[in-house]
Amino acid sequence: MKVYISAPYTNKSVQQSNSIHGEIKDASYINFLDSIESAVKSLGFQTFLPHRDLHEWGKSNLSEEDVGRKSFEELNNSDLVIAYPEESVGVNIELGWASAFKKKVLILLKENQRTSIMHSGLTGVTDSKIIRFRDIMDLRTKLREELASIKQ
Repeated sequence: MKVYISAPYTNKSVQQSNSIHGEIKDASYINFLDSIESAVKSLGFQTFLPHRDLHEWGKSNLSEEDVGRKSFEELNNSDLVIAYPEESVGVNIELGWASAFKKKVLILLKENQRTSIMHSGLTGVTDSKIIRFRDIMDLRTKLREELASIKQ
C-alpha cells in the first residue's frame, strides 16, 4: 500500500535565487515530516513525500508544470493520502484530487486548529477521517493506530 504525504511547501520554504520552489531549511519542520513518514513506514507502507521525493527539499529544478503533473500522478498511484493542511492552498488542491480519485484520506489537525467545513465534509465524497493531535508523539501514536486498523 502506497501513502502520499501532503503538507505545506511554499509557505515553509525560503526563496533562493537558484531555485524555482524555494528551499525548506527549517529543521523542525523537516523532522515533523520525517516523523510522520517514519510512523507510516514502521507499519510497512510505501511512502511518497513530495518535499523530499520531488522537490528534494528545494534543490530540484523541476518546472512548475512538472511538479504539478508528477504530484498528480503520484497521488493518483497512491492508496491513501495523509494531509497536514494548515493554511496551504497546495494541500487543499491535493485533497481535491484525492477525493476525485476516491482515495482514503487522513487529515491531520492540531487540537486547537479550527476545522474547515470542506475538510470535515470530505466524508460525503470519499472515505476520510480527521486525526487531531497535541504534539508529535500524540500524532505518531494516533497515526500508527489508524494505519494499523487500515492495514487489517
